[in-house]
Amino acid sequence: MEIEREKITILFKEVGVHYEVKGLAELDLHQAHDIHAFYRLIEDNSKVIHVQGYPGMSSEQEAHIFARLMDYDKLKECRRKGALLGNENAVIQQFPNFSCGIRIPYDSKILEQKLAENIPELNPKTEREF
Repeated sequence: MEIEREKITILFKEVGVHYEVKGLAELDLHQAHDIHAFYRLIEDNSKVIHVQGYPGMSSEQEAHIFARLMDYDKLKECRRKGALLGNENAVIQQFPNFSCGIRIPYDSKILEQKLAENIPELNPKTEREF
């Protein structure tokens, strides 16, 4: 389970670096029984994507991951009151493609693609050809 924990952590950090370089989101990473990545959107910093990785349900080849969109201010308020990291009161939107969690290879591009299916702001902006 330690190998899976390390791989999930690396995966979440890689996504965080990609988002930061692209100016899309900032990462707040928490290690508990599970690994929690909170990607706060730059374009709308009232929103944060909560991605949770489960080392005990992952394998050496694939990570078991769950994700959803949360209200950043409500999440901060829940934490201030001592609630758990991913408090349900702050959820804005469940992601249909993560409804029961998914298993993906430890590949940041795949995780970014799956998250972008739910959050259009995460799609890289491309220049139009004239």
